Amino acid sequence: MKTSQKRSNRPRERRPNARADKASKAGTAGARRTSAPYHHGDLRRALLDATEELLEAAGVEGFTLREVARRAGVSHGAPAHHFGDVRGLLSEFSAESFAQLSAAMRRRRARAPSTPFEQLRASGVAYVEYALTHRARFQLMFRSERLDPERESLAKSAGEAFGQLVECIDAVSREVGAPPELDADKVALAWSLVHGFATLVIDNRNFAARVSGGSRTRALETVARLIEANRPAFERRQ
Repeated sequence: MKTSQKRSNRPRERRPNARADKASKAGTAGARRTSAPYHHGDLRRALLDATEELLEAAGVEGFTLREVARRAGVSHGAPAHHFGDVRGLLSEFSAESFAQLSAAMRRRRARAPSTPFEQLRASGVAYVEYALTHRARFQLMFRSERLDPERESLAKSAGEAFGQLVECIDAVSREVGAPPELDADKVALAWSLVHGFATLVIDNRNFAARVSGGSRTRALETVARLIEANRPAFERRQ
């Protein structure tokens, strides 16, 4: 004799759909990524921060607007909407970098003696210190093929940073009675000295090991001595 089986009135439990569950989680994570980079709605800041992150990770050669957008958690058209193109974004980023460099030079000059040569030395040391602290920014700031020199913000901030070296050279030369005609060569010497030194420390391991042994303090002490060693050239009167 067959026995009848009672069916439960409870709804049958469905097995979880792994694909749907995965998609749901991905969507939630994507939403978190999209909202996280915003700083109180400041998309411009989020894109500039993503630019620095990408430059540090991939360098100038690996830089793309699409990857910046992905890291910022926005659509790939967002960087172009705010900055025009890749040159526009990198130019604005470099304008910010030059402004930071200027501020760093002013801070170190404020702590140094007010005599002209000490002000020049402080400017040079600050230049190298900024380069070693912000390597990705520094390496981009002088890559003219990736930047728009006509962009007003970039031209202004770069001019202010360069102007500090000019100002210091002018003060050194006037103090010793040197004619203004020599200033251009002295500015070129000062800029070449600090920029060349910083670039070698960043790009050449052998040079960095010899002059600093991996110590930023030693590197700054070395460039300060080099500036002092060239004092006769900076104070040249004929």
